[in-house]
Amino acid sequence: MSEDLAFRRLAEDDLPTLFTWLSRPHVAKWYGKAPSSFAEVVARYGGRTQPDHPVSAFIATRDGEAVGYVQAYPVDLFPEYAAELGAEPGTAGMDLLIGEAWLTNRGLGTRMIRAFVQEVVFADPRVPSCVAGPEEGHAACIRAFAKAGFLPWKVAKAEAGRTELVMRHDRP
Repeated sequence: MSEDLAFRRLAEDDLPTLFTWLSRPHVAKWYGKAPSSFAEVVARYGGRTQPDHPVSAFIATRDGEAVGYVQAYPVDLFPEYAAELGAEPGTAGMDLLIGEAWLTNRGLGTRMIRAFVQEVVFADPRVPSCVAGPEEGHAACIRAFAKAGFLPWKVAKAEAGRTELVMRHDRP
């Protein structure tokens, strides 16, 4: 069965859905602590609905239905992290989540990653590579990035003392 996978810019109307997804146990376990309030989500993600925000935030849709959140950002925005990685200027970072637990472990993540990197990240000709940092131990996420063409690159410290396996996909 063929599916129509697309990405649309995050809008203010999407914030309640994002709040719901971020509160789900399968997301909070790996993506970050569940938000304590809707206001917290608005404070963190509201600015990302603006076209001039440095983080490019999107809702992933499958056959027109919202299924996840994905974002890209210049790694240079985080100088300490960029220095730890030794990433060349222009490298993009990406993160994603699948909103519903029943949609996980079905290949959707791999398809989202592959399409997003091709259609969004590498649409900017100045981006030489894309990195992602799934938490060590998150085998399903690591597999999804590997199947989408990312290779293990480095191990790095992330927020809250987490250790992540930084994976890299160079421009073809």
